[in-house]
Amino acid sequence: MIITIANGKGGVGKSTVAINLAGVLALKAKMILLIDADPQRSVIKWFNARMKQPSDRLLHTNLQTSPKPWTDADLRHLLLQETKNFNFTIIDCGPANDQIQRAALASAHFAIIPVTPSPYDIRSTRETLDMLIEGKSAGISVKPYLLISKKVVGTNLGDEVRDALRDFNLPILRTEICQRIALCEAGIVGQTISEYAPKSHAAREFQKLGQEVLKW
Repeated sequence: MIITIANGKGGVGKSTVAINLAGVLALKAKMILLIDADPQRSVIKWFNARMKQPSDRLLHTNLQTSPKPWTDADLRHLLLQETKNFNFTIIDCGPANDQIQRAALASAHFAIIPVTPSPYDIRSTRETLDMLIEGKSAGISVKPYLLISKKVVGTNLGDEVRDALRDFNLPILRTEICQRIALCEAGIVGQTISEYAPKSHAAREFQKLGQEVLKW
């Protein structure tokens, strides 16, 4: 299964979702490939930090990542060959509705579109969804899901953005990912939240997200 994490808006938590969803799926004894299709190299920088960790701190020996960012040509021509030995491939896209994101969406079975509780992010999400609508006429059959991301703990912003997202007429994942310090700390040291703080609220949120994905 190929899952693309996409939104043309930066700062919505795409890389955080990609990395930590990969970690949760890896705990299920699945072979996971994490592809960095973001020119900012967020996943690769995380993986470089990961390589400095002692092996006893790393649970996910079945999680592999790309050594360099993938281009739209890589996604079009290499993806099926490179992913055939993996149960899940997760593609982290950059902050642009560009050819790389189009190729990643065209290659995927499912897409997760993180959206933060911000009117600006909700409006920018429309551009990504328009790309999906345009792509249907070109044969893109990816099934998109919206994900509320970076929700502020202790507020009702999640409920408000969920109401606003219903106007898009797309499925909204039940899981909501909150802003958590532990997620930032885990990213700095190159660990997933499942490794860094397995009993934390953040880890439980990603466990719920993984459970939803495994039902697809």
